[in-house]
Amino acid sequence: MFSAPQIIEQPVADARYRAVDASALAFVQVDRTGLIQDWNPAAEQLFGWRRDEVVGRSLADTIIPAALRSAHNAGFARRLADGDGPGMSHRFEMPAVHRDGSELSISMTMDTLGPDGFCAFISDQTEWHQARQELQRSNQLITAILQHTTAVISAKDLDGRYLFVNGEYERVFQVAAADMVGRGEEDVLPAAVAAGSRAHDIDVAGNGAARTVLEELPFGDDIRQYVVTRVPLTDPDGSVYGVCTIAIDDTDRRRSEAALGASEERFRNTVNNAPGMLYQFRIEPDGSSGFSFVSQACRSLFGLEPRQITTSEADIMNFIVEEDRAAYRTAVGRSASTLEPWEWQGGIVRRDGERRWLYGIARPHREPGGATVWDGMLLDRTREHVARRELEDLAHRLASISFTRAADDRTDPVAALVDPADHAELTRIWAVARAGEPADAELAAAGPDGGRLWVRLRPRTEDDRLVVDGAGFHLEGRP
Repeated sequence: MFSAPQIIEQPVADARYRAVDASALAFVQVDRTGLIQDWNPAAEQLFGWRRDEVVGRSLADTIIPAALRSAHNAGFARRLADGDGPGMSHRFEMPAVHRDGSELSISMTMDTLGPDGFCAFISDQTEWHQARQELQRSNQLITAILQHTTAVISAKDLDGRYLFVNGEYERVFQVAAADMVGRGEEDVLPAAVAAGSRAHDIDVAGNGAARTVLEELPFGDDIRQYVVTRVPLTDPDGSVYGVCTIAIDDTDRRRSEAALGASEERFRNTVNNAPGMLYQFRIEPDGSSGFSFVSQACRSLFGLEPRQITTSEADIMNFIVEEDRAAYRTAVGRSASTLEPWEWQGGIVRRDGERRWLYGIARPHREPGGATVWDGMLLDRTREHVARRELEDLAHRLASISFTRAADDRTDPVAALVDPADHAELTRIWAVARAGEPADAELAAAGPDGGRLWVRLRPRTEDDRLVVDGAGFHLEGRP
């Protein structure tokens, strides 16, 4: 039979163990050597170890991170030596480790059990610690932004008294943040400016909506322009308790923008007054092409608006006369391949039927994406072309001999008029002309009278063939 004390103590112990097992807090009991004696379901869930796996196992090897075990063992030994009596509780926070190796932050309240060792109730503080760290990082980030931004930032209550000013405010107005708390804008700004700012604050606080305006602030002889945004500050219940002001100095940008606008206007005037059509032409890697820019001179050259050319509404190729299109395409292809300057001259027919002669030159470059881009100019050479043709016609009429031959025609109508001693030079200028370049030479004339003969060869394209117009002039009185 049990004695009365035994009958009473057993139900009490059973109730205590049932309470420990039902607790949401992890419960751990260790003996005085540091071996685990008890481990409730909450401890199983917190640390990932089952009770039957850890009973008899060292607490340090079970939940203490490896790097901290020596310090833990030293502290445990000191506690044994101090001899804490029953009822001496200690609460502390410490890192721990889960069975899977993940780190935990725990809060532990430990009590001594005398000769039976120690027990502790443990709560998981991992998420709380993480939240606190996130909050600290967030606060540090906000503080860094506020103190290092170039924006002037302040906060005022509904009476217009400063609650906060940032580092840029201190620098701009040469004040200390601590001195500004409780003061108003009238203490640092001219009365008229402070009154205007106060009116904006009242408007934002009353409407409960942010507002951005441009304000001018005097600094000595300089007037600075600030883009100022005011935002209402609200309590959790939505009531407004103040206004935050963020002011960005926009003076330099606006001045630069104005100067850039004036510079662009000068550039446009220069481009549009240039004696020819300035342009940029592109050939993309996929073979598509077009003008990305043309100056207003396109109106006089082609009778077109710049937009009609840059949007490909009008194709310049269709304006080039048929006999000059092949040379145009060849010149573009060669320049794209070699990146050497593009040069071309030929005729066009405007929409009104007027025929004109153009001269074009451009420098190409290759963009990183593979597009080939030409920056160039087209000049109207109609007058010069007409004058040259009239001069050539006159020259043909005055020439001792004039002729037109296909470049591949090897007969030479002027050879009989040249002294054999100069036939080598005559052959040379014919080679130049057959290569598409004009050539001239002063040669000895054949025959007993001698004298000098000027030979002039001019190649041109006719019906997609190269032909040479030639003429010979006797130079009177020249030995």
